[in-house]
Amino acid sequence: MQILERFYWKKIKVWENIDENQWTNWKWQIANRLVDLSQIESVLKLSQEEKQAFKITGNIFHFGTTPYYVSLINDIADIQNPIRKQIIPAIEEVDENIQGFFSFDPFLEDKMSPVSGLTHRYPDRVLFRATNFCSVYCRHCMRKRMFLEEERARSKQEYETMFSYIRENKSIKEVIISGGDPLTLPNKKLEFILKNLYEIEHIDIIRIGSRELVVNPYRFFDEGLLELFDRYEKIWLITHFNHPDEITDITKKAVKNILSTGTPVLNQTVLLKGINDDEKVIENLMRDLLKVKIKPYYLFFCDPVKGVLHFRTELEKGVQILEYLRGRLSGLGIPVYAVDLDGGLGKVPVFPQYLLDKNENEAVFRNYENKIVKIKL
Repeated sequence: MQILERFYWKKIKVWENIDENQWTNWKWQIANRLVDLSQIESVLKLSQEEKQAFKITGNIFHFGTTPYYVSLINDIADIQNPIRKQIIPAIEEVDENIQGFFSFDPFLEDKMSPVSGLTHRYPDRVLFRATNFCSVYCRHCMRKRMFLEEERARSKQEYETMFSYIRENKSIKEVIISGGDPLTLPNKKLEFILKNLYEIEHIDIIRIGSRELVVNPYRFFDEGLLELFDRYEKIWLITHFNHPDEITDITKKAVKNILSTGTPVLNQTVLLKGINDDEKVIENLMRDLLKVKIKPYYLFFCDPVKGVLHFRTELEKGVQILEYLRGRLSGLGIPVYAVDLDGGLGKVPVFPQYLLDKNENEAVFRNYENKIVKIKL
């Protein structure tokens, strides 16, 4: 976990005159996003290859990052920095030899949309895509097709159509509000969504998927948002930390604010080549998440989305990491390694094999130290 000194942003020349009230205002962070090559060059020292990637990808995919998130990069010239690699475009994103045979929507989210913006692929839950805007556009995004679209929230009429579908389908017990990032919406619009969903009797859980805790934690110092979390008690917050460098003392304070409303916070991580595909990195990430009281939830095999394939590891890498974690880390910190299946067929867990053999009298197990143990049944 990074401990940030007071006025840490002032070490970056472009922000040396920004006062604390501005920097810690979540709206200022979004309004002052870095969105083009010249702006990011005022903060980071880019390589020629990175500059070329900006020019090649710029007319295809959006770019954007909050001042807070990019300020977490400690060495402005380190092209291997894990935060930098999540936000700076790479030529591989548009290399047809890598990306050419894959789809922007391998999970058929759009095809499985009974109404615009709503995906219904599991019987008991729906995905409610509230906006296609993000304050930071992650280069590994599983909805990278939205980078091709105009940045906008959905209209009130679109929301009403989505609410109507949910009301009419009583098998739906959970709504996952995602995007884009729904917590980039103003509180008034967010409350409109939450109130309408909360009043549908058969909805038990409202899950909000957001990366604002990672890239703009000052969002959770907003009393208006915290009041909404407190009032609409069906809410669960799912966030998305991929590397221990993303966790700071600001994160810890923000999580404390969230937990004070009775809202649980869980994390899902994506396994990314060159960023976190290392046993020690994932161990440190899970430990730091627990330190700030975020429960690790999923470790995802990187999705087969066009524009993202260069981040993919071998499938077995995640299994190796889980085997490493078992016995070294509390069970509280061990996520479920999962693969999202093509065609919208759902997520499946992938586990190390610990049960080696079984008959009606005994079972043979392998423990975390590779010791073979027989137990009687």
